[in-house]
Formats: sequence, structure tokens, C-alpha cells
Amino acid sequence: MNLTKYVVSAAALSVLLGTAAVAQTDEPANVIGCLHMQKKVSAALDANQQSPNYSEAKSQAQGAAGFCSQGLYKIGVSGYSKALELLGAS
Repeated sequence: MNLTKYVVSAAALSVLLGTAAVAQTDEPANVIGCLHMQKKVSAALDANQQSPNYSEAKSQAQGAAGFCSQGLYKIGVSGYSKALELLGAS
């Protein structure tokens, strides 16, 4: 029984890690990457205003913009990527 729980947990973790790897973007973690991602997210928000995840994606994008403005580019680009994922536009 414990072995089954362990196997199921390991499988779930590998699926989660695989999903996170796919969600990564090719944008560099710098000012240019933040600007490119900001444009992509802005266009995705405009195109998906009826999305059930719109509010969450918009909040995620605002947070990402804050990180980028603080010089935390890797976190900012990752946040923008998450916003795109929420909108189904990644």
C-alpha cells in the first residue's frame, strides 16, 4: 500500500516537472526578454478577455512587470510565461 502511494506520488511529480519544463520560454532573462514577454502577454490578454482565467493572468502579468522593474528578470519572465499559460496562449 505504501509503495503504491510512493509510485503515484513520484509519477505525479514527474508530470508536474515535465509541465513546468514545457512552460519555460525561450526569452532571455533580461530587459529585452521582459519587454518581449510583456508584449506577448498584452496581446494575449486583449485576445482572451472572456477567459475564465483572465483576472488571474492579468494579476500574474502585473506581478511579473513589478519583478522586471526591480531587475529580477528571471522571475519576471517566468511570471509572464505563467500568465500566458493561464490564458492558453503559451
